[in-house]
Amino acid sequence: MASKILAVDDDPQVAKLTVLLLEGLGYEALGLTDPRRALDAVRSFRPEACIVDLNMPFVSGSDLLDQIRAESPHTEVILLTGMDDTLIAVDFMKRGAADFLLKPIGAEQLDVAVTRALEHRRLLLENAAYKQGLEALVEERSRALNEALSNLGELHEATIETLAQALDMRDQGSGGHSRRVADMTVGIARHLGIRDGQLVQIEQGALLHDIGKLRIPDSILWKPSALTPAEWDTMRRHPEYGYEFVSKIGFLRGAADIVLSHHERYDGSGYPRGLKGDEISLGARIFSMVDTIDAILYDRPYHRASAFPVARDEILGKAGTHFDPTLVRPTLEHLESCFHNPGRARGDGEAASRENNGGHP
Repeated sequence: MASKILAVDDDPQVAKLTVLLLEGLGYEALGLTDPRRALDAVRSFRPEACIVDLNMPFVSGSDLLDQIRAESPHTEVILLTGMDDTLIAVDFMKRGAADFLLKPIGAEQLDVAVTRALEHRRLLLENAAYKQGLEALVEERSRALNEALSNLGELHEATIETLAQALDMRDQGSGGHSRRVADMTVGIARHLGIRDGQLVQIEQGALLHDIGKLRIPDSILWKPSALTPAEWDTMRRHPEYGYEFVSKIGFLRGAADIVLSHHERYDGSGYPRGLKGDEISLGARIFSMVDTIDAILYDRPYHRASAFPVARDEILGKAGTHFDPTLVRPTLEHLESCFHNPGRARGDGEAASRENNGGHP
């Protein structure tokens, strides 16, 4: 199919000659002498290129260039004038003109200009189509990647939950403990302004804090009586065992610190490394309070559950020794509001249930 070219020149003879030359070159051409009709012709005739006289009444070629480019960005515009002025030519080329022809024009000159303009148009359209296809491909790949990451995240979450449930099932009497302390720890961390990846790592570490107990012998883990010093030495190895396990799993490495440090104390008297103050990560400092509170609020084999004021007094009494004193008040304020309003606690992610279960500290 022949390309369509629109010729606009207020001189009827020039307009007619231009159409004849274009038709002779094999194009489908339409000529206009009134530039005010040009935009209507662009909409109806849909030319691939326009040849426009620069000096015309009512609408100048300069204004028509802008109007055509605004109406049909992929329609090329070749300006035609009798003025031999290269500065004008450069200016209009910068504004989007495809070429600049001087009157009188010949068939060869016109053929070169139109061929070049149509080739430029073809390249622009191909580039636009390529860009659109590339954007669609990127969007499709991004959607597939996000879906894969979402599925992977769900798999990771299910894996962690399963590990935590397996630990609670083995550590007799502590059913639900891992999820409870994880929810409370996350609630406090969020209350303190922690967000995004750090919050996820804290939740994972809290969920798996006692995973190292899977390596503790049943004779020690389930012993109904007091542990001997040697047995306590073995029991105190569980943070290191858990760290060795968790740190080998790529997506859990950020959670490994809580697993290793959840029995450290603010004054340096904890284990396994005897860390002190800010040497203990923020997540581990929060979790140590939560673990103590959970042990007081829920039945364990070695004691009956107590009310929240008992847990509050225990935390306040050990602020500065076991626990970071700067975290004690916000932690207690957050948990007290939750335990006095179980519905809110559950909505905030803290467990409000009161299972009669427990386990070794």
